[in-house]
Amino acid sequence: MRKIGTLVGSVIMTSLLLAGCGGSNESGAVDTGESTSSEVKGELTDIKQITSWFAQPDHGGQYAALAKGYYEDAGLEMIIEPGGPQVSAVQIVASGEADFGMAPADALIAARDQGIPVVGVAAILQTNPQILLHHKDEPIDDFSDLDGRTVYVAPGVMYWEYIQDAYHLENVNEMAFTGQFGPFISDKTSVSQAFVTTAPYNLAQEGIDVDYLMINDSGYETYANVLFTTEDYIEENYETVQAYVEASLKGWDYYKTNYEEINHVIQEANPDYDLEAMKYGSEALIDLIYGSDAAENGVGYMTEEKWSKLLEQLKEIGVVETDIEVEDLFTTEFLPGNE
Repeated sequence: MRKIGTLVGSVIMTSLLLAGCGGSNESGAVDTGESTSSEVKGELTDIKQITSWFAQPDHGGQYAALAKGYYEDAGLEMIIEPGGPQVSAVQIVASGEADFGMAPADALIAARDQGIPVVGVAAILQTNPQILLHHKDEPIDDFSDLDGRTVYVAPGVMYWEYIQDAYHLENVNEMAFTGQFGPFISDKTSVSQAFVTTAPYNLAQEGIDVDYLMINDSGYETYANVLFTTEDYIEENYETVQAYVEASLKGWDYYKTNYEEINHVIQEANPDYDLEAMKYGSEALIDLIYGSDAAENGVGYMTEEKWSKLLEQLKEIGVVETDIEVEDLFTTEFLPGNE
């Protein structure tokens, strides 16, 4: 990582549209002030960040940092703006309408391929929460078992392009995923994209037993909910980026053992999201956020090896067509121990 002082046209939007699909779809911005720009206001710097979806446990550390005053303590007057359908955090941050965003690593790489100079500064989810869902009694043990089945997946989903290629799936009836599970429920032999934090719980409430394959187990290992900004913003607001990352990670450290408290804050921003469903999601996230490399190195940790592997996979499936340097994709300089 550098210290910073056809398919491709749809993959960024698809990845961001479905980044948190599965939670409630009502939400609103949460802030500690009225301004939406990065101006100095007294001793506080006004900051706006846009999340990957409507307010949900996947954003718990950000809301914890806001509720517990960590952003304010760091000198930041924070507004958290929710994502949602037809919302591209990459485009909003690149345009300067928000200072920070949240997106999967593969979406940031695809953006770089299109000449958008975004930079990841912390990876909140070490493990991708996306899954391929199937009915409980179906004999599906591996991704190769998907051949010959109907699979509901959104067009342009990068991990699906990889899985089809890596597992030589040549006889799949691919159907567009709309965000609804009705067709999947009706066809007991079908498979559907989903999120481990929401779909198993929601379907269980309807009496439907499911199992799933974790996308991460396919060999496609993308960081999820990567906090990012632009090259220019880092160069012009270095101390602000440092303060933002430190406060955000402190929020995630708090959320780990206090998620039920913070879920009430999230529910204020997204009233239709049931607290029991949020509890399920929070517990499903624990290992995805705090496990893997984060167990030893802390929340937000990233490695060049993992970014490089993902970059090469995206080149192999034709998502990346330009000469991207891995050190341009992310930086660890704002993470603990890398000052």
